[in-house]
Amino acid sequence: VVLLDWLMKYGYLPPSDPSTGQLQAWTAVTDAIKTMQMFAGLKDTGVLDEETLTLMNSPRCSLPDQDGASKLLSLQLRSYPSSSHLPRETIRSLVFYALRVWAEPTPLEFHEVEAADLQVDFLHGHHGDSYPFDGAGGAVGHAFFPSDPARAGGVHLDAEEQWVFRQPAYEGTDLFTVLVHEFGHALGLAHSSSRHSVMRPYYHGPVGDPLHYRLGQQDLEHIIQLYGKPPKQTHPLFSPSPPVDRCNTSFDAVAKIRGETFFFKGLTVWRVTSGGLVSRRGASVRRLWRGLPPDLPRLDAVLERHSDHAIIFISGSQFWLFRDLALQEGYPKPLTALHMGGADETGSGRRGLVWDPEEGPVWGTVGDGQEDEWSLLLQDGVSGITTDSDGSIYFFKGDSYWRFLSPGSTAQEGYPRSSAADWLDCADHQSPPSAVERAKSPFLKHRRPPGSLNQSGEGSCWRVCCVQILGICFDKHAAGSLPGGRPQSSGWDRRWIDWKKHLTPPNYQPLEELQLFDWSTSFL
Repeated sequence: VVLLDWLMKYGYLPPSDPSTGQLQAWTAVTDAIKTMQMFAGLKDTGVLDEETLTLMNSPRCSLPDQDGASKLLSLQLRSYPSSSHLPRETIRSLVFYALRVWAEPTPLEFHEVEAADLQVDFLHGHHGDSYPFDGAGGAVGHAFFPSDPARAGGVHLDAEEQWVFRQPAYEGTDLFTVLVHEFGHALGLAHSSSRHSVMRPYYHGPVGDPLHYRLGQQDLEHIIQLYGKPPKQTHPLFSPSPPVDRCNTSFDAVAKIRGETFFFKGLTVWRVTSGGLVSRRGASVRRLWRGLPPDLPRLDAVLERHSDHAIIFISGSQFWLFRDLALQEGYPKPLTALHMGGADETGSGRRGLVWDPEEGPVWGTVGDGQEDEWSLLLQDGVSGITTDSDGSIYFFKGDSYWRFLSPGSTAQEGYPRSSAADWLDCADHQSPPSAVERAKSPFLKHRRPPGSLNQSGEGSCWRVCCVQILGICFDKHAAGSLPGGRPQSSGWDRRWIDWKKHLTPPNYQPLEELQLFDWSTSFL
């Protein structure tokens, strides 16, 4: 047996590229051997031992074991639902996190391109395949297995469904839950009879927030059997850090990202939505924004840049730039390379957070000489500047915050106030606010009663996967389908997701209108 030829023939390695003469990296070969051994029930050592060689030389079926062993998949979101109130950017983000569910326990990576392996469509009624949609309720989606030569990777969702997110089950169909299920089909998983499997054909309501959700044991075993395990880390990716008491701390940075407020302390972050604090525990910053160094001393500022909606982390003399949760190539860079809005980047004064009339909060040179409260706070240094939907501006410093009705104005009466009490659900930290104080607080005036957001799935309608309704569960290709067929893929040869387009104009909605779902709920 010629090792590389065998591994490529049976789907454990991608074909070599004759146009470039690209060689297979030995680490990839070792991983392929491990995957083959695990698939065959052998001890997955990655070593070509006698038992493995004997099995490779045994008579066998000529079809590959792995449908698309390459770990790079491309994605295209081609259309959006007509009846959903979800913003398009929320839908795009939910697609990203549904794919991430399958990518985290495997070596899979995803990349958004125009001609893609996975193509997501929201479609109406009869749409060019054998599995028509029937409006709200009933069939909610279908997808095609990688083994379908003409329609592999097609993911279809009913455009007339009332798609929702972070809403009680009776409000509609949870988009994230259905996306996870259909992407499972597109990656090669069939339906499961297990009550704990996301691949069960019947819809039972939301599985939870995207970053909370983890695959059940059966689904985990099946996807690892198909694609293998991710490469081992040479050091722990997320080292535990001592817990931080959010109610008694001075925050390093406060930022508004995708319309929601994030409080950073060390490598822990808390997230506040219009519904209140997501969780009291806090999340690992590095678990959300992978690529930040484990020895990061502290954050000086976190910003969402208005011009391209990049997320910027500043620490010391360096900054890191992320597109959503993905660190961009070439970072960190020197802070001198950071350009934001019309901020003064040439002045000799102290650098820090300042207010730009066009861009809002930016990193620039802090002016001096003015004695008003607004200017003095900036000169002294603030940890965060955010805005509210009514145009008011908040300065955060230490454990307090100030509210200004307009740039350069005097802070509202009664400020500074406690950030912990008003934003971070620290009821015992301060006496309960009066009705007047509640009206002033950006958080308290919008607070929902605890438990008002039902995510348990109780009371949900029982709906069924399109394929089950149509009685084609045994179709070896369909677990769902693409309109009119699609050109045969050249193989699962590209699996990245480039989210440069994800939040760039004209696709991105104004910050105040965007109700983006839970970025950090899994760890908060």
